[in-house]
Amino acid sequence: MRFGWFPKCLMAMALAACFALGCGNTPMASAEADMSKVDTSIQAIIGTWREGDALDARVLRVNPDYTYELDYRGGGASYGSVRVIAEEHPDGTYSPWYVFDEPDGENWAMFPKNDEDGTLQKHLWSGQDGALHFIRFDNYEYAGSTEGIAPEDYLGVWACGRCTIVIEKENNAYVANVKWASSAAEHREWFYNCRYDKDSAILVCPGNGICTDSIVYDNGKENDVNVYADGSCELVLREGVLKWYDNKEKAGQDMDFLR
Repeated sequence: MRFGWFPKCLMAMALAACFALGCGNTPMASAEADMSKVDTSIQAIIGTWREGDALDARVLRVNPDYTYELDYRGGGASYGSVRVIAEEHPDGTYSPWYVFDEPDGENWAMFPKNDEDGTLQKHLWSGQDGALHFIRFDNYEYAGSTEGIAPEDYLGVWACGRCTIVIEKENNAYVANVKWASSAAEHREWFYNCRYDKDSAILVCPGNGICTDSIVYDNGKENDVNVYADGSCELVLREGVLKWYDNKEKAGQDMDFLR
């Protein structure tokens, strides 16, 4: 009796199941996933990470322009791009993933995207087995108790002299608009797309803050000049006082913002 067809049949079934569920450590995105319903921002993972639980720990840098750099302890580095895909479930919900691709298109790693509530991600565990683990290198620890502080407490309008900060919740991001008037016709403005760091109870923009100078002429026309687009900051609320720590130019130094 010949059974040659039977192992081949089992192999085909296994491959089909593997394709549907995702081989190895990473899932396959559903071809029918509607990406218009998925937040494709990488805001929550921009920054520097170190590899945890490794003797020769590597350093991972995620850049605002959707690229990454992976530095090896013994020297050398690899580079690539970052994108977001979504795994669709039978009930219509989605599980988003960060996909790290090498320049030739080969996939290096995938990490779950866990910023749906607007929080800053502090750990990256790869795939479904957690074989790769990276820990955020930045340590946002500020003096003062975090007890009783909630992310909603940051929302609203804050002022210090001619400078105002408006913080709003937009989808899963905390957007801060800082406006500083030098005269009736001139002002500088900062736009920060922030995430909430639960450990330190602060808002963090890790690297793609936008700064512009605006001038309004006598004829009513306005001219906006881009100053930079790689700003970063921390917004720290303690005892009813908001602090703005501008990491680019120290613009908010020694300023106390009140409602």
